[in-house]
This record gives sequence, C-alpha cells and structure tokens, in this order.
Amino acid sequence: MDEFEQAIIYSFDPLVSEDIKQKALAYIDQIKNSPDAWKFCLQRLGQTGNSIHLKFFCFQIFQDLILHKYSTLTAEESNKLKAGLINWLKTHLANGTEDPAIKNKYSQIVALLFKQEYPEQWPSFFDDYLSLLNLGPSVIDIFLRICKAIDEQVVSLAYRSSAELAQNTLIKDTMRDHAIEKIVKSWYDILVLFSSSNPSLINITLQNIKHYVGWIDINLIVNDKFIPLFCKFLSLKSVREEACHCFREIINKGMEPYNKLSLIQQLQIKNIISSTVLDDPDFIVKVGNLVNLTGMEILRALETSTNEKKFQGGELLLDEMLELLFKFFNNDSNDVSYSVYGLASLYIHELKKIKPLNQKQMQHITLLVQIVRNKMRLKDNDDDEINFSDYRKDLSNLFRNIFRICPEMVGAFVQSNIENIIKNQNNVNYFREMEISIFLLYQMGEGVSATSEETLKTFDKFFSSMISLLAQSNISNIKNQAVSIIYFETIVRYAKCIPLEQQILTSVLSAFLDTRGIHSTDPLVRSKAGYLLNKLVKQLKVQIFPYINNIIDSLKNHITISYEIQREVPFEEQLNFYESLGFLIGAANLPINEEKLYVEKILVGPITKLEEIINQQLYKTDTKENPFYTTQLIQLISVIGTFSKGFSSFNASTGAPKHDSYCNYKIYFTKPLQLIIQLPNLIPNNQEIILKTFFYMHRMVECLGKDLKPLLVDIIPILLNHTTNINTLLEFLVFINQLMSKYKDEFYPIINQTLQPIIFRIFESLNPPVAPEEYSDEERSLNDLKRQYYQFIQNILNNNLANVFTSQVNINLFEQILATIINGCQSTSSEPIQKVSFLIIKRLIEDLGPGGNHMVPGFQKVIYDQIIPICFQIPLSDTFNLSELVSVQILGEIGKILKIITSKYNDEFLNYMASVLLPTLSLSNDQIQQFVKLLLPATPIKEFQEHFTNFIRTKRGLPIHGKSKNNNNNNNNNSNNNSNNNTNGSNNSLPKTINNTTTTTTTVSSNGVVKNNSNGSNNFIGVNGH
Repeated sequence: MDEFEQAIIYSFDPLVSEDIKQKALAYIDQIKNSPDAWKFCLQRLGQTGNSIHLKFFCFQIFQDLILHKYSTLTAEESNKLKAGLINWLKTHLANGTEDPAIKNKYSQIVALLFKQEYPEQWPSFFDDYLSLLNLGPSVIDIFLRICKAIDEQVVSLAYRSSAELAQNTLIKDTMRDHAIEKIVKSWYDILVLFSSSNPSLINITLQNIKHYVGWIDINLIVNDKFIPLFCKFLSLKSVREEACHCFREIINKGMEPYNKLSLIQQLQIKNIISSTVLDDPDFIVKVGNLVNLTGMEILRALETSTNEKKFQGGELLLDEMLELLFKFFNNDSNDVSYSVYGLASLYIHELKKIKPLNQKQMQHITLLVQIVRNKMRLKDNDDDEINFSDYRKDLSNLFRNIFRICPEMVGAFVQSNIENIIKNQNNVNYFREMEISIFLLYQMGEGVSATSEETLKTFDKFFSSMISLLAQSNISNIKNQAVSIIYFETIVRYAKCIPLEQQILTSVLSAFLDTRGIHSTDPLVRSKAGYLLNKLVKQLKVQIFPYINNIIDSLKNHITISYEIQREVPFEEQLNFYESLGFLIGAANLPINEEKLYVEKILVGPITKLEEIINQQLYKTDTKENPFYTTQLIQLISVIGTFSKGFSSFNASTGAPKHDSYCNYKIYFTKPLQLIIQLPNLIPNNQEIILKTFFYMHRMVECLGKDLKPLLVDIIPILLNHTTNINTLLEFLVFINQLMSKYKDEFYPIINQTLQPIIFRIFESLNPPVAPEEYSDEERSLNDLKRQYYQFIQNILNNNLANVFTSQVNINLFEQILATIINGCQSTSSEPIQKVSFLIIKRLIEDLGPGGNHMVPGFQKVIYDQIIPICFQIPLSDTFNLSELVSVQILGEIGKILKIITSKYNDEFLNYMASVLLPTLSLSNDQIQQFVKLLLPATPIKEFQEHFTNFIRTKRGLPIHGKSKNNNNNNNNNSNNNSNNNTNGSNNSLPKTINNTTTTTTTVSSNGVVKNNSNGSNNFIGVNGH
C-alpha cells in the first residue's frame, strides 16, 4: 500500500488521530486540485490490488472532471479517458470479482461521459460496448448497468434545464435512429442465452426493458419474440416480478386510446395472468398492480375514444379485467385487495355517469358492495397487512359512492345484514358480522346526503326502522368494544330518526346509562358512550327530558369532582356529563321550583366546594408539586361554566333577549361568578386560574345577559389588571369584543370609562423593551395582538360606539388611535391589518363626518390631510402587491371611501380632487374630468371601483384586466404616467402625504375643533413596528 492509498484510507478511518487525518486530507486535496489528477487516477486504477476506497476516490475525480471541467480537455485527452475506462472494463471488471458498488459507480461515470460525447464525438458508443459482450457475463452485466444509468441521466423526469432537455432529446432521437434496435437485439440474445442459468442477468435485462419501453418503438418489444419470453419468466420465481413490471410498463406507455386498446387486446393480459401461478403474497400484489393499471387504462381509453374510431371489443376487454378485479379485490390479503382499489374506484366513478345501469352493470355493482363489506370486516390479526384502519376509510368511501349510485340496492343489502345479525344476536362469536353490518348502516348516513330529496325522505323512514330493530335487539349487550362503539355511534348519527315511542327511547337511553355505556368496565366504551350521550342530548333535548331523573341517578357518582372518582372517570368525561345535563335542564323551560330542584341537584356540590376552598383559603396549602386545591378550583369553574352552556338569556334563532320569566336560573350562576371573580386577586400568578376566569365570564355573557352589565364595572378592571402577558390580553380583548357585540350602544358607559386603560395596556404590550426574534413565539404573539387590536377598534365602530373616541374622557387618546389606523393602512407586511384599517377609516368617515351618528365638526381636516392622501399613496406604492386578492379587496374599500367622502362633502371634495390632488398625478384634463364624473353619486359604486382599480394599474404600469367602457382613456399618456410612478414605495407628489417618517396626526378638542399636528415620528410604534 503506497502513500496515496494510505492517505485515502486514513481519511475514512474514524480511529485515526485528528492530526494524521488532517495531514491525509491535505495530501488528498493536493492531488484533487492538480489539473492532471484524472490522468494520475486513470493510471492508478490500472494497477491491481487497489482498495475500494481508492477506486471510489478515482471515480469521484472522473465525475468532477466530466461534470465541471470537461470543456477544458482536448480531443486527445477525451479519447484517452474513454479508452482508459473501456480498458479497465476489459482488464478488471470482466473477471467478475468487483464489488457491486464499484460496478454501479463505473456505470454512472460512463453514462455521464456518454452524455457529454454522444452523438457528435462518440457516435460509436453503443457499437464499442456491444462489441465487448462476448467477453462474458460480467461485461454483459456492466453494459446493462450502463444502459440503466443512461436512462437515469437522459430519460428520467428529474428537473432539467431547457438546454439539457434539448440535449437529451437529441440523444434519444439519435439512439432511436441508430442504436435502439441493436440494444434491443442484445437484450433478446441475453434473455435467450441466460434464461435458465443467470437470473441476475435476466432481472437487470428486464429492468432495462422496463425503463426503455416507454420511449422506444413498442413493436420492438411487443412481438412474438419477447412476449413469450416474458410469459415464460412469469413462471420463474427468481425473475417473475421484473417480468410483471415489464408488462406493466408496456401497458402504461402513452398512446392514443384506440392504439392502447389494440395493444391490450394483443397482449391477452387475462390469459397471461390466469396461467400464472400466484403462490406468494408479494408477487400477487405485483400482479394486482398490473390488473389495476390495465383495467384503468381500458376505462380511460373507452371514455376518451371517439365514435369515428371506436374500438370493437373494448367492452369484452373491460369484462375480462373486471373478472380479475373481483378476484383480486376479494383476496384475503388487504395488500392484494388494495392493489386493485384504484380500478374499483374508477369503475364506480364511471358508473355514476350512467343512468340507468344495465343488468350486467347492476350485477357488477352488487358484487362490489359485497366485496367491500367482506374487506371492511374486522379480522383477527392484521399485523402483516397494510394499515387496516386507513384501508377501511378508503373502502367506506367506495361504499358510499356505490350507495349514491344504487340507494335501493344498498339499502336492501344493509337491511338484510341487520336482520341477519338480529337473528344471531345471542351468538357472542358473531361480533364481527354485527360490527360490519352496523358499520355499513352508519356509513349510509354520510352517503345519503348526496342523494335526491326524495331519496332522503325515503331513507329517513328506512333509518328509523333500522334504529328500531337495533334498539329493541340484544346487540347492545354484546361485550365487544368494536360492536359497542359502532352501536352507540350509529344510534347518535340517526338520532333524528329515532321513533318517539317510549319503549324505543327507553331502550336507547338505557344502553347509554348502564354497564353497556357510561358504566362500562371498558374505558374506551365508557368514554365514547359519555361523549355520544352528550351529542344525543343536544339533538333530542325535549324528547329526552322526561328521563332526566334516570339520567341524574345514573350520573350522580360520575359528576362528583374528586380524585377518587377521577381515577375511573377522567375529568374530560365529567365535563361531557355536565354539558349534557345543562342542555337537558336549560331547554326544558321548567317552572321555577322544578328548575331550582334540578339545578341544585347538579350545582350545589360544586358551588359548595368552590365556596369552601375560597372562604377557607385552602388553596394556600398547595405546593408547586401538588396544587391539589388549585386544580380543584380550575375543575369546579370548568364544570359550572360547562353546565351553563345549556342556559342562555338570548333567543337562539333571533338573538333577542328573552323575557325575565324564562331566565329564573340566573341566580345559580351569579353566586359562583362572585366567587370566581375573586380568584385572579387571590391567586394572581396562576395563568390557568386567570384563563378559567375568562372562560366563565364568556359563558356569563350568554347566560346572564343584561344582568351581567351592572357587574362589569367591577369585573373588567379586575380582569384587565391581571392581563400580565399577551395571551391573557388577547383573551381579555375577545371578552370585550363579545360584550360589545351583545350590548352594543348600551355598553357605552362601561367602554367609555375603560377604553384608556385598555388602549394603554395594548400599547405597552406592543412595544416591549427588547424586540422579539424573527419567527419566534413572541413575535407570533405580538402579531396576534396587533390583529386583535384592529379588530377591537373595528368592533367599537361596528357596534355604534364611535362616540367613545371623541368623548370628554377619551378625546386626547383619539389622536394616538387615529395614528395607529393610518399606520395600519401602510402596513405592507400584513395585508389583513391593512384591509381592516381601511374598513375602520370607512366607518370613521361614516360615523364622524357630516350626517353620521356621531358627527364631529372639523373632522373633514382629518379626511383631507390624512385619509385622502393615503387612498392614493398606498396603492401607488411598489410595495402594494396588486396580484394578491386582499390587495384587490383593499382597492375596492378605497373606492368605497372616496365615494362616501363625495356623499359627505359633495362639490367641495370634487373641486379638491379636480384642482388639487389629481393634477399632481400628471393626468390630462380629460382623465381628471372622467375620474371626477365617476365619483358622482349617480355612478354605481362597482363602476367607480373598477375604474379606480384600472387607474391604479395604469399608473403602476401594469396590464388592465377586464377593461370597461369608462377606462378608454386610462392608457393615454402611458409613458408620462409611468414616469411619475414612484419607485421607492411613496408618492411624494401627493399633498400632505403621510409616509414612514412624517405623520400628520390630529387632535380633536373637547368642543369638536380638529387641530392638525405634524410630528417628526409616530409615538406609537407597536402596531406597525417590528
């Protein structure tokens, strides 16, 4: 071993010291960087006894040369490299002892060289290598590997540049004209010569054919020479999978529909498969893939073939493949079954288009639904199968599609299955049949939604009869998890179809409430039954209420908040029970005393415990490791709040407040509220307590309605005081938005007094002392708060509370708020914020301008100094992306703003536009007059919006989409317009513009006078900062 080889080995050896390794790498790099490195390696490869590491190093040098430095070689040097590689094949690879990895690397290098040289410099490439095949199997093996590598380099669909694609096309064309027939002949000779003696060569030859058949003349392969060989190989275990792949690629070859059908007919795939021994699951899957592809190709070809060139015998070909489909689809192995799923799905899709189905098609679809049922049936062991759950979802989709095609047939099939399991309901070993039969009934519920209204009505009766059969049967008593769960799921899916007979309802509820359901010893069944009982109650509140005592008796232990109970019934399940009871009692509209009786049964325990923990300060005994009482407080708030979901002070359909006589329950939630609102002060550092307090307050908005309002004066300051981070501040703003949406202008006295502290808390949070890292959770939280801030301002306006901005208390704050809205309009980094900011501007003009609900004298100065300029500055900026949908929507809002300003100020505004603003945009008089004319109230808003959009696009030098009659002049003076486009994102020619460094803000005095203040920078950086 010389120094060179030693250095290479050291560079790979993890046990060599770092010092020696660095020296070895330095030596290797010296050789790599030598212009003659490839010559040295070519000479070095000629020696015997080289290590595999050395050979890889040399081939890497060749690869680098061919890919990056080949143009530096002279013709003589290129020939030397070619000759050297061929010689190495003869002297070293021909002996058959080389490592497969080296064989592959050599083939890759030759393919790269081929791509550089063929056809111009090396037209004899294939002749040169074909002439060496007589040297024996080892050389044949290398030739076949080279052909495979050429396919990877030239034919594969990996990304290629246009120049490389052109070169590859030239290579393929030349090969087709001058080389492919010789290559194909060599393949045939190899298959014949080594068919019984060398499976390895047969496999790699078949791989060659598989890769090349897609782009060479199909007749070179599909003929009386090759096809019999492929059929022969299908009977040989060592090569049959590659032979199957060859048939698959032949079928997959792109061609006209008529020619494809002719090809499939010529191949006689059905006969080939029928004569093939299917004795191995993996091989059967390969054959199934062939059946799947062939059948799909037949279906597609039949669908796309024209009447002028209709293929005779196409239906017969399809029938042959469908016969194979049914066989493979119903195979015991899910892997085999799934291999033809695509064909089954496509065939059903095609049948959807045919009305009515003929007798043969009805037979097919009936057989398919039976197979689908068989394949969805639970098995004992699926360890060696594909994921059964996933396959079942696919089969369910297939079943629903069949149902949509033939609802009556599927209905009769499912009914027969249900009746059959009821006959065998006492057979505990029949549980798989029970589960699949009920599962099919369950799946029909999703499929029926896509059928006609007449079918829906018919199947309502059908589902009702099926649920009656199930409810009155013994099936719910079967102690099997899968049967129990699908039973409960199906009952709930068809809850609206449950007959309102006492006997049936009693049977249904009993199953949920006893050891079959929520008292089951199986945790999953118990959990599912509790969850589904909740859904059932929500759908049948009125019908189920008469059973309320039975339900409470069944649940009384399950709803006790204690660690002992929660060892068996987790807290999440307890929440379901509280919600169910809340909906039942809340929907019953009971007399006062009766409602009190039921509510107290449920809430006395939790409220008493809540009171005890707070009044006795038991939470103070908690430790960080064991927050026993704090956890109980969190759970108690959750259950009381969850129970309250069944009670509302507002009519569900109209949203109007209910009369007090329907809201006697309120007293039961007011007392917990008075306890819960103390908790942020009592346990101030516990975020879960604070968030649960917010949860309860959200519920009380719905539950207490107007009775919550007097309490908010105390509640809001407490909650605001404990918004110590962005998450709680976000929760607080959601709460305030909820209050405004419910109480609207009645909320004015409260929001008027609390607006300042809320805004200051937001500003403080949005301007942290240290800016967060990009893409961090902190940055995401800040962005969420920015969006919530703008929604907060928008909600104030949407709920007729605009006068809160200009009240005596908040007048000085309005300046800062308005500045943030202007900045929001300029927020190019967040288009949603930009959009909502313009929506806010529009509402401010409507409310504070002339004729508005809260008109402020002098507000027009804000409009002229700040709002009008940004209506042009923003969309004319290069940073405003007109290809985004949100930007188009913003342009529409700006159009509305300009029209609203026109309606408020009429000729004054139109004169301002014509004489002051529009002339700064280098428009002709005609263009100015057209713009002003379209602003007039008589012009429909959509017409002006379209004109404004095209006006902006023209000024930006962008093409106009969908020109209207009003845009004929937009393209005039284009060069003049484009020369005035600002390239830095601002339009300084506009009067009194607001840009990123100078903001014109306003102060509205207490007497309504608007003052203009120009500041060098904006004090509020949080909303538009970072």
